[in-house]
Amino acid sequence: MSPIPRARTVRTSRRARAQSLVETALLLPVLLLLLSGLVEFGFLLNRYLILLDAVRNAARFSSDSLFTATFPDTACDVGAVSFPHFTDFFGQTACLVMRELGNEQPVVLLDMARDDVIVSAFSIEATVGVTRFPPAFGEAGFSYFGNLASDFTTADINSMVQAGAPSTGVLLVEIWYHYDQVLALPWITAFLPNPVLLHLHTVMPLVSAEPTSTP
Repeated sequence: MSPIPRARTVRTSRRARAQSLVETALLLPVLLLLLSGLVEFGFLLNRYLILLDAVRNAARFSSDSLFTATFPDTACDVGAVSFPHFTDFFGQTACLVMRELGNEQPVVLLDMARDDVIVSAFSIEATVGVTRFPPAFGEAGFSYFGNLASDFTTADINSMVQAGAPSTGVLLVEIWYHYDQVLALPWITAFLPNPVLLHLHTVMPLVSAEPTSTP
C-alpha cells in the first residue's frame, strides 16, 4: 500500500481545523445566550427561595400568637433601614417578614414604593363559613406598605376547606416582590419582563382564630 502524500494530509488537517473554527463561531453566540439565561434564572430562583424562607418563618412564629393582641410600639428596623411599625398582630407579622429577610444571605429588603407584605387571618367555622380579619381591610387583607392586595379571596380559602372538616383558624402571609434582573440583557428582557413580579405565600394554623363554641 502506498503511503498518503504529506501535502494531502496537511491540507486535510487544515480543512478540519477551519471547519471547527467556523462551527465554534456559529455556536458560540447561541451558547452565550443559553448561559446568560441560566445565570439570570439562577439569580431569580435564589431570590425566590430567600423570600419563601422568610415568609414561612414569619408565619410559623406568628401562628402561636393571639391575633387580637397588641404589642409594644417598637420600630421595625432592619439594619440601617426603618420600616413602618404597627402595634397589632398583623403589622408585627409583616415586620417579622422584613426581619427574616434582613437575616438572609444575601440580604433582601422590600421596596416600600412597590413591594408589599399582606397578612390575613381566617376563622373557619364548619356550619357558618369563613370570616376574614382584619375586617377593616376586607378582601384586600392587611397591606404593610399599602401598595398591593391579597391574591386570595375569602371564597378561595373557603373552597380549600374539605366538607365536614372541623372548625379551625388559619394565618395567610403573602409577599409581593419586584425582582429586578441582575444581567438585564436585551435577549433576556425580550422574553422575561423586567422587573419580574413574584408572589409567594404560606398558610399556617392559627389556634387563636378558631371559632369559639356558643355555650
